Amino acid sequence: MSKACLPGLLAALLLVASPCAAQDCERPDTPAQATECATLRLRAAEREMASLMSELMKSDDQDFKEALAAAQDAWLKWRDAEGRLAGLTVTDKTLETSARRTLEAQLTEDRVKDLRGLR
Repeated sequence: MSKACLPGLLAALLLVASPCAAQDCERPDTPAQATECATLRLRAAEREMASLMSELMKSDDQDFKEALAAAQDAWLKWRDAEGRLAGLTVTDKTLETSARRTLEAQLTEDRVKDLRGLR
């Protein structure tokens, strides 16, 4: 590995994209790259979801905020359980983490759409 890519490796470990760590996420070459891409996608969706939740929790309606918080807690537990299940169903265990994070990313992106509808 070149010295120039060491920061990229550190960034990948911290789940931050960098030019050296970047690859074609449409067609990752290895299970590790597939996992990295899925993780980056999940983190981006989680940041957007957190931003929307913060915005929605500024409501003056206490009942709405309580219901939203309870729904979000339940949704997170469901998403994580679905992700674990997806990871356990792959036949190639080197893809377990990638499968889990890919599903969690998709579900989180869907949740973001739902939260946008509550604005």
